[in-house]
Amino acid sequence: MSASIIVLSREVCTGGCDVGKKAATALGIPYYDKELISMAARESGLSEQAVAANEQRRTGSLLYSLYSMTAELPLGDQVFLAQSQVIRKLAQQGPCVIVGRCGDYVLRDFPGVLRVLVHAPMEFRRKYARTVLGWTGEDKEMDTRIYKQDRTRAAYYEYYTQNRWGDVRHCDLALNAALGEEACVQALLAAYRAAEVHVKE
Repeated sequence: MSASIIVLSREVCTGGCDVGKKAATALGIPYYDKELISMAARESGLSEQAVAANEQRRTGSLLYSLYSMTAELPLGDQVFLAQSQVIRKLAQQGPCVIVGRCGDYVLRDFPGVLRVLVHAPMEFRRKYARTVLGWTGEDKEMDTRIYKQDRTRAAYYEYYTQNRWGDVRHCDLALNAALGEEACVQALLAAYRAAEVHVKE
């Protein structure tokens, strides 16, 4: 049986989203990234602005909040739980590509998940930031901005999953974006088609 769900994590300024989109198009399956914001808003009753502003913001102890009966969950925790519910529903509906939002952890017990990490050396990331995203500044400024966004993403992931963000032990395929977008797409497609999954009977 082939993998049915791709969950894609990516370092900032690697073009990981583009790789995921092209793979989804080639496979003829849905792609979910920013769409998860509006879906989580509908799931939770929160505004899209609130979800977008809090989807990478960690709060206090989620476990404490879940067991506390005296206070409403912090907004960041509400967003995480709503997005997790949406991700599980999408995975149950059929094959798709899901970007970020701790998808690898949320679907850790779901059969048929291919966990992918897109990374790249800093030189590539600087060039991507300048040519694709239109960032400006000296290399040192660029590095600081990239590292800061990576740290925010890592802190959020590690808070909610207790796993180390970017640890290849938690992924099935690591793609170096410096090899080229098309090479990464083709490697992802090959892994998707070749993956054997163990389905619990």
